[in-house]
Amino acid sequence: MSMLFELRRVPLAELESLYQDPSDIFFYLNGSEPYEPPKSFFKRIFGPKTPPKQKREWTPPPDDMRMDLETNWHVLHYVLCRESWEGPLPQATLLNGGTQLGTVDVGYGPARGLNPKEVEDFLIYLNSLKKDQYASDITGEDFEENEIYGGYAGWNNDDTDKLWTYIEELKTFLTKAKMENNGVILYIY
Repeated sequence: MSMLFELRRVPLAELESLYQDPSDIFFYLNGSEPYEPPKSFFKRIFGPKTPPKQKREWTPPPDDMRMDLETNWHVLHYVLCRESWEGPLPQATLLNGGTQLGTVDVGYGPARGLNPKEVEDFLIYLNSLKKDQYASDITGEDFEENEIYGGYAGWNNDDTDKLWTYIEELKTFLTKAKMENNGVILYIY
């Protein structure tokens, strides 16, 4: 099973609400409730009686409010900041930017939210990159040595071009978020 990375543009009021009470983040992102194991026999017999949960309606976000980096998220992070997991901001925004939205595991850990200022800072950084220079010193061995997820061990010019398309899409996505004063939720699932 692959580890995929999604960015979701959200109205600022909704992001602020999730900052205040992140307990509903799983439903907000997926439209389903987190798994709760069934009550044990003794809890069903002797425990407090709780009414069944009401089924909630969920509307998936429009496609233009979402961006999926697929399995390229770790390679992008490494290329942007030259570190496996950490790195300075705004370069390391994908894996380290924003504010954690509670402790609910939404796939592979908690989601994080970027406020409009953090979105703008990351966008400024991305706009400063030059296609012919951004990954010129990277080799496939760098990915292997740093255990970068995503399968780019045979890194070549075609990979550089492919990754650049993701950077361009990220810039378009973040520009729209900035223009609409949206926040962005980041998560791996």
